[in-house]
Amino acid sequence: MHRQTLQSLADLILIPAMLMLAAAPGLTAQVVTNGGFESSGTGDITATGTRGWVVVVAGGIAPPPVFEVVGDTVEEGNRALKVTVHGLGTNQWDIQVVADSLRVTPGATYNYSLWAKAGRAGATVNLTIGNYAYAEYGALRPVTLSAAWQKFTMQFTVADTSRFIRGPIHFYGTADTGNSIYIDNLQIVDVNAARKPVIVEAEGGDRGSNFPARQDGDVTYVGVSTAPPGAGNPGDTTRLITYRVVFPDSGAYNLFARVRVDSTSGSFFYGDGFGMKTAALDADWIAVDGLATAGFSAPDAVVDGPGALGTGVWKWVNLTRNAYQGARGSPFTVTAGSLARTLQIGGGKRGLAIDKLAFGKAGLFFTVGALENDRAGVADTGAIYKGPPLAAGQSRFLGCAYDMPDNAFAHYWTQLTVANAGKFGSVAGSTDTTQWHWGGADAAYAYAGSNHLPFKYHNLIWGQQQPGWISGLDSAQQAAYIETWIRLVGQRYAGADLVDVVNEPLDGHNPPDGGGSPPRANYERALGGKGATGWDWVITAFTLARKYLPGAGLLINDFGIVNDNAATTSYLQIITLLKQRGLIDGIGVQGHRFELESADTNTIKSNLDRLAATGLPVYISELDLGNLGNAGIANDNQQLQLYQKIFPVLWRHPGVRGITVWGYVEDQMWQSTCFLLRLDGTARPALLWMAQYVKDNPVSVTARDARVPAGFALEQNFPNPFNPATTISYDLPKTSYVKIVIYDVLGRAVATLADGVRAANRYTITWNAPAAASGVYFCRMNAHGADNAGDFHAVKKLLLLR
Repeated sequence: MHRQTLQSLADLILIPAMLMLAAAPGLTAQVVTNGGFESSGTGDITATGTRGWVVVVAGGIAPPPVFEVVGDTVEEGNRALKVTVHGLGTNQWDIQVVADSLRVTPGATYNYSLWAKAGRAGATVNLTIGNYAYAEYGALRPVTLSAAWQKFTMQFTVADTSRFIRGPIHFYGTADTGNSIYIDNLQIVDVNAARKPVIVEAEGGDRGSNFPARQDGDVTYVGVSTAPPGAGNPGDTTRLITYRVVFPDSGAYNLFARVRVDSTSGSFFYGDGFGMKTAALDADWIAVDGLATAGFSAPDAVVDGPGALGTGVWKWVNLTRNAYQGARGSPFTVTAGSLARTLQIGGGKRGLAIDKLAFGKAGLFFTVGALENDRAGVADTGAIYKGPPLAAGQSRFLGCAYDMPDNAFAHYWTQLTVANAGKFGSVAGSTDTTQWHWGGADAAYAYAGSNHLPFKYHNLIWGQQQPGWISGLDSAQQAAYIETWIRLVGQRYAGADLVDVVNEPLDGHNPPDGGGSPPRANYERALGGKGATGWDWVITAFTLARKYLPGAGLLINDFGIVNDNAATTSYLQIITLLKQRGLIDGIGVQGHRFELESADTNTIKSNLDRLAATGLPVYISELDLGNLGNAGIANDNQQLQLYQKIFPVLWRHPGVRGITVWGYVEDQMWQSTCFLLRLDGTARPALLWMAQYVKDNPVSVTARDARVPAGFALEQNFPNPFNPATTISYDLPKTSYVKIVIYDVLGRAVATLADGVRAANRYTITWNAPAAASGVYFCRMNAHGADNAGDFHAVKKLLLLR
């Protein structure tokens, strides 16, 4: 997102829009005003923009573009935006339409989705989101459009204290000229709020005179005093209540009610779908009866089936999922362009009290506690997998990244990585450390602990998604904040098993060097810059991590490695420097769709071999596979083929210690087609295949493969004899200083393989001796705990044969 020439115009439009939005009641998780252009009339909007949107065109573009709201080409609803580009500017941002005055919560994470197409395939646009200081939280750049509607998605976190942000769309490609581009249904939805129930207080609607409000202690409820004149409908408007319900997101919703039955009778009606109903028309209503032996009240009870509670108690019932002596209703459908809907209920037989109504996303299940305490729902209990985890009993984990673990997570996975919520930019919204947002990472850490899952913190240092304020500080201030950041992570998550210390450091990836467009964070110099090694800043970061997270396995992490020989070579240069200093305990290799979907499996295996030859365990850190190019509607067969091609190479490699998929639930992943579990709780074919493959190809468990060994040990090298390389494994039962040296028969040291502090773990190192002469050598290990207790010494004899 870039500064444009018409800043004063944008400011003039912004101020009243912000004031109007700040005063508006009923704000929802969907933060875009008029995202589907349904509140706009058709016609040209070039000069003024339209509700919720600002048009910005730099001077000198001739002929100028035309922005218009149309009704003849839409993805959903009755309106869409059509942009016809005639001439281009000199910058990518010279022609743009901006979703303006988007009200957000600092530190919150949002899902961004937008539908777009072009009159002629090949047009390119930039989709961006960020604050009014032109710092981006996320971008899809460039997006190439086809002649069919496509959905584009990303996830971002408000990484500063901004409460109003903006979403520009840039039109700049040469294929845009003379072309028409269509935009529809922009949604920016709070990932947590969209999963929470929408609560409706029963007395809060427009009540007919025969549907009075009553009181039961601190509960205000509604109920009728007389029976309806007809058996299949409420009878007349005096027995109706009308509600206006504002939904946080589009989609299908189930309807719940909190009720109390005071006798064996008691009934009511609800409208068959949204909208105003005819009181005396049976076809407009769903009858609900027989609630005297139905419902749930225990906080952990899932409100899904009919239930079996009796009379005289407040309880929840799921109206959509059950037919209570009447027809079963259908889920209520909410479209992106109509988030405010009308619901009506009608009075039935006497003896029923109604306290609340609630809508919850279909495909999620809700406990009583979730409905009463505004908590998110999780995958549908009717299809939820009950375990055991896919890799249970195996020596390498199959884990998942997830910020808000649901009740199903531990049924599938044997490791948890905190994802977006753990990043510096997500946590540090301001320079005031007392205001940092730890809630998401805390929840994931607590979930991992209570379910006995290895926990990885992702990540400490990364050029992207950094605090917006840090680049404005001098190097000394930056260094102080970075050390504070790592120290606080170490204090708060002292039990973390693994930590991604530096993420995407390779040149041209995402180091914190101030490069890129928009620019990345610029604190590389604060960590020592490139220095004599070329990677001093990485070494400094790992030194700080070793100091403040002494019990964690320290990892480096990057993308585009195993599919690229040159990238693997560059990666190994950094790894060697860290290994020489005893600062690294494992190698992270991202496994995103865009890296692996076209990769040669022989190249992947060869580069895994090269990484494993360091003696460090390799972790596949961010696996997601779906549609080629992540384009179109999720294709089960395409995803299955990719998993069948790629996953065995990763799982069966002896150097790989664990695989972490980068999310698994539909609508909760940054690569929208890569989900493994549908919202209704059913598994896609790729997940079913992967479960069976892991079961059929187990990795055996031995005592020495456990994460924390029982005692110190130095294993015999393998192979032995060897030429020219051999591997040596050793165990540390606790964080220890360890030194491993190779000596010849004259007692001369010829190689030092380890010299420094290591976390408790089992390690494998390699001695490569291409220049050493044939003969006998000795490997000596000296170790003691970080508390200087428990000295250990061992020697093994090695035989090198040329």
